[in-house]
Amino acid sequence: MPLVPAWAAADSVRTVYRIATVAGSASLGDGGPAVDAQIGVIQGVAADRAGNVYLSDTNHNCVRRIDAQGIITTVAGTGTAGFNGDGGPATSAQLNLPYGLAVDASGNLYIADLNNNRVRRVSPSGAIDTYAGSGGNGSSGDGGAATQAQLLSPRNLAIDSGGNLYIAEFAAHRVRKVAPGGTITTVAGTGIAGFRGDGGPGTVAQLAFPAGLALDAAGNLYIADSGNQRVREVVGNGAIVTAAGGSTAATLITPLAVAIDAAGDLLVADATTEVYEATVSGKWLTAAGTSSAGFYGDGGPATAALLTQPLDLAADGNGNLYIADQHRVRRIAVKGTITTVAGADYLYGIGDGGAATAAELSMPSAVALDAAGDLYIADTGTNRVRRAQASGGIETVAGNGMGAPGGEATPAVSTSLMTPGAVALDPFGNLLVVETGAHRVRQVTADGLIRTVAGTGKAGLGPDSLTPAETELSAPRGVCLDRFGNLYIVDTGNSRVLLAPAQGMVLTAAGNGAQGFAGDAGPAPIAQLNQPTACALDSAGDLYIADTQNHRIRKVDATGAIRTVAGNGIAGNGGDEGPATAAGLQAPRGIAVDDNGDLYIADTGNNAIRQVTPDGTIHTIAGTGWAEYSGDGGPALSAALNGPGGILLDGSGDLYFADTGNNRVRVLTPVPATATPAAAPPAPLAVMNAASLSTGPVAPGEAVTVFGEGLGPAAGVSAITDTASQLAGSLADTQVFFDGVAAPIFYAQANQINAQAPYTLAGKTSVNVQVNYRNAAVNSTVLSVAAAAPGVFPTAINQDGSYNSMGNPALSGSYLTIYATGEGLTDGANLTGWPAAAPYAHPLQPVRVTVSGVAAEIAWAGCAPGLVGILQINWILPGPYLPSGGAPLELWVGSFAAPLVTVWVQ
Repeated sequence: MPLVPAWAAADSVRTVYRIATVAGSASLGDGGPAVDAQIGVIQGVAADRAGNVYLSDTNHNCVRRIDAQGIITTVAGTGTAGFNGDGGPATSAQLNLPYGLAVDASGNLYIADLNNNRVRRVSPSGAIDTYAGSGGNGSSGDGGAATQAQLLSPRNLAIDSGGNLYIAEFAAHRVRKVAPGGTITTVAGTGIAGFRGDGGPGTVAQLAFPAGLALDAAGNLYIADSGNQRVREVVGNGAIVTAAGGSTAATLITPLAVAIDAAGDLLVADATTEVYEATVSGKWLTAAGTSSAGFYGDGGPATAALLTQPLDLAADGNGNLYIADQHRVRRIAVKGTITTVAGADYLYGIGDGGAATAAELSMPSAVALDAAGDLYIADTGTNRVRRAQASGGIETVAGNGMGAPGGEATPAVSTSLMTPGAVALDPFGNLLVVETGAHRVRQVTADGLIRTVAGTGKAGLGPDSLTPAETELSAPRGVCLDRFGNLYIVDTGNSRVLLAPAQGMVLTAAGNGAQGFAGDAGPAPIAQLNQPTACALDSAGDLYIADTQNHRIRKVDATGAIRTVAGNGIAGNGGDEGPATAAGLQAPRGIAVDDNGDLYIADTGNNAIRQVTPDGTIHTIAGTGWAEYSGDGGPALSAALNGPGGILLDGSGDLYFADTGNNRVRVLTPVPATATPAAAPPAPLAVMNAASLSTGPVAPGEAVTVFGEGLGPAAGVSAITDTASQLAGSLADTQVFFDGVAAPIFYAQANQINAQAPYTLAGKTSVNVQVNYRNAAVNSTVLSVAAAAPGVFPTAINQDGSYNSMGNPALSGSYLTIYATGEGLTDGANLTGWPAAAPYAHPLQPVRVTVSGVAAEIAWAGCAPGLVGILQINWILPGPYLPSGGAPLELWVGSFAAPLVTVWVQ
């Protein structure tokens, strides 16, 4: 959703900026010890005869190798999703969600390139080609050349001693085989999801979402039949049987991976925190893990260790078992001892002691600058505060990497922090750290010790007139100080801003504790805010607040009155060169103000930095609007940002900001002003997920919200729907076309349309979206297309049918329901615009939910009855070990994660 550059009258002169990175990099640890490397979710693991271990770094769209000396390198993929590079070096090629891996006797590496619907092969020399799959979105071609056949979501691979490659087509419910000569055939599954056929030929049996594959010494093929809660076995004569699950002694939930060890035992990674073992003698055992999730136990017995999330398995010829344990690879040696062989999860190897521009940051959220020019970074994902020195180096000044509340009056660098969300420096040079996850504000003094200065460490909504240490906070996200040392705390979870004077009791500066929007032009303490995240003060003492979920910037003046100074309250974009109060902002998370009255805004959801000049006009000064990384060294308006967060001014006109989604801190430096163009182009369309209002790729069947100007009638019109008719592709003379296909429309108005992206997007990489009103084209934009782009509607439903909220939390072990959209193709008919009816379809890709990082048991996930384009998930709140209060909920569809929402736990 690109934003247009800032346009103005022909005779105006505007400051323009160049952009550069001052901290953070794309380094993931290549060339160093694998145990120090940073790795995304690992969906595939394999081992070769030379002792090399390969892993699919799926989130980073690359495949990496750990050699026998423990050094990690990238062997395929550039890190950017796409498809290219066949015939050249694999490290210069693009992959798109690599999953399963296999290595043959000659050292060829095979990659299930899931979102490209292909299997790629990397030769020992490092060249890449396509080994199977034409890239089409289907499953066909048996009896012909594998490169001409269609594959549908190839997920996992296995190769036998004869060089036959087996491919689990997850969405096509079958397993295919490519012979050494290149001919492809089906060995199991009919292409229709279901369960039948045991005892008969595998080719007429039904599978449901086959995942992991393995072969034993006799050539028998084992299939993780995930949708049927079984492991199936295709024996040498082609017959299929159930090897585990079903009526056998083993009970499985969603088997994802299988392996056969040197003894011939079957290992299974289920949708739990354990790896199971079916021995050749008929015993069913736990091979690794316990019923609890976590990371623990290295150096001890695997059965006593904690696993985070086993996703794939591989056995080597020396009796070792490798487990893809979410962000790590763990190894179980012959004697049952478990160790980590790759992945640090940001506990180690983050770049301290080297150049700041080569360091590894993870989701940096805010920055602060001291008098010496050192830059302090709230490095949220590593649970640290880092200091980028003016000399160019970087070090940690607080946090040991463990995401947990730490102690009092202890050395800051060895004390754990829990989600540091903001930083600031007080007039005495003390460092203030907002510890969001521990509901408090901490102070690091000159002696290097850390102490709590505000908050009790327990989430709550306390009254005014308590000391800072007695005042309960809830997930604070921001802090700022005035020239007298008075501290303002953005108490995000309580939707308020508190004033903690240098001496005295805490008072409410803005917000009455109730989430909402009200009170403009009235007293700030009785106004309503909606999850504010940042604050700033100008030289006159006026307080500016990033009222994030109201999509506004609010100002509290010296009289205590509050008013909106930017944002129209609707999540959107546009409005440049017009009144800031009429412009669209989307979830702003950073603000700064200079002595001239210029206001700077991190327009987070629009991937841009905006400026409001003293005359009230808004301009974009950085960012194209696309959530990407590009542009260093060039004009800031041509650079791509990704979810910018906290920002600050250094006094000389330079603007520093946390480019959160790009894991970097960047700086905007003013260059000599130039006249801007005279004419303004039309504001572009903004197409967002209707649930999360996030930008990015669009998925087939996703409910979307389109923002713009002149899109439809002045007064909003809603479609009339029932469960027996299709939603129309035209409403109040408004139409939205996706590559010429009319999208069903729920709602139409001049500045907003709600519609469903057609299922015809499946298999595409991009799509042109065009809006017509009264038979005339209004505007268009180009979007990327993904197999899934999930977003969650922000309110969960408790077991009793009430809305989940801070005042109405859910009990551990109770059932909750969430609604989402963007799950992509389902196992149903995928008819655009039709309300869901029985039998209800389910997403083709696996659905999982985590709460505070803990996997929740899903009772049901399918199309919401009677609704169009909406996914319903019924799940059980883990417990009883989750702390009370707001907990982050994350929905995954396959490897695609939705933006976090909050669920309230009792």
